[in-house]
Amino acid sequence: MSASHPAPPPELLPGVIIGNKYRVDGFLGEGGMGVVLSATHLELDSPVAIKVVREELAEDEHAVENLLFEARAAARMRGAHIVRVLDVGRLDGGAPYVVMEQLRGWDLGAELVANGVLSPTLAAGYLLQACEGLAEAHALGIIHRDLKPANLFVAETHEGPVLKVLDFGISKNVGAAVRSGPRSTLTKSGLAVGSPFYMSPEQMRALPNLDARADIWSLGAILFELLAGRCPFEGEKPAEICAKVLSEPTPSLFDFCPAAPEELDVIIHCCLQKEPSARYQSVAELADALRHFLAAQVVSSSRLDEPQIAPIRRRSRKGALALLAMSALLISAAMAFWQLGGSSLGLRWPGTQRATAAETPIKPGTPVTRAPELAPEPATAAAPTVGVTPEKPDNAGPPAPRSWPRPTAPGEPLPVAAAPVLETTAPQGVSTANAKPEPTAPTHAPDRDSMGQRYDL
Repeated sequence: MSASHPAPPPELLPGVIIGNKYRVDGFLGEGGMGVVLSATHLELDSPVAIKVVREELAEDEHAVENLLFEARAAARMRGAHIVRVLDVGRLDGGAPYVVMEQLRGWDLGAELVANGVLSPTLAAGYLLQACEGLAEAHALGIIHRDLKPANLFVAETHEGPVLKVLDFGISKNVGAAVRSGPRSTLTKSGLAVGSPFYMSPEQMRALPNLDARADIWSLGAILFELLAGRCPFEGEKPAEICAKVLSEPTPSLFDFCPAAPEELDVIIHCCLQKEPSARYQSVAELADALRHFLAAQVVSSSRLDEPQIAPIRRRSRKGALALLAMSALLISAAMAFWQLGGSSLGLRWPGTQRATAAETPIKPGTPVTRAPELAPEPATAAAPTVGVTPEKPDNAGPPAPRSWPRPTAPGEPLPVAAAPVLETTAPQGVSTANAKPEPTAPTHAPDRDSMGQRYDL
């Protein structure tokens, strides 16, 4: 238990059983009406929070009725942004208590003290959740009248952080949805109720026709403090604060937070109008303005910041598919040119051309001898040029088997091939007109191959 909190009465010390159902475990906090205890439901073995009226207020019927009214009001609200009420009862001394769900987390007042100002999107998101909780209360005719950062609690849940509106103890019933006893304010009639830093001008004047627009002023003051680190109207004494609220113009958020978004400055300025008719007329209107701001922030973040990762991936996938299609097209075109390079059309792709005699360089002084002209044979390749070794194409298949002459049958005449014509170079000045060609052996004799070479049978 913190030393800054007053010690609870003996009947509320840890270990005490309340209502034969709840065991007190410790101290959670205190408010304007009472203290809040940490306890355990004995039958269910589940944690709960118990709010008990202060000892000095236990005899005040207004204080008692305020607590019971808060319990009835919270019990009627089913939204996620209002603390659930589980039970009510009275201590042995007659003081009433309310059993509520126990929350784990922190309030925005502690958040400001621990970490300083909030980012614009975070502050607007918290305020939007507060609007959703207050919209349910206002629909039941309940005005909170004591909104402040300490009464906006960020609860840790399985769904993530959820803001809940606390302490409807000095709320005002302006409708007939919730039964109310002889209560009007926590203090004597005609006195202002609430926290001066967040009170609207009509609250300070204690006007009887107070409505939901007083809570809108408080929400604007809270948003100002979450962003600027200070309240819009400050002073050392409550009277000084009230004088500034009633007479001084509303300060601009840019005076204390130059980097703040202009949209939030407009929202705050509309909430903090002196005349209720110039403000947002409902928390639904304020919520719409906050949603519009948050949506604009999401769009701008998707273009500049990390949330644009998903769109970039989608565009990258399309680009990759286009690049893949282009690569396939280029490969197909290359294959087509490569095939044309080895065809009879004479088109060649670099790296696949074949060497020919005309393309093969010959060193000066190298004698060149012509090959004998042979009779053409069907389906046979031309004889290679002497002195040139043809390169084997990359796409050439295995060499065809050598075709040997068919052996003749007995009595069949031997085939005789035409003798090759040999060109001879006659000495200068000698005529070769009457020269007789030298006899040559037939190329297709039984013991010779098609090139005129002898082989053994």
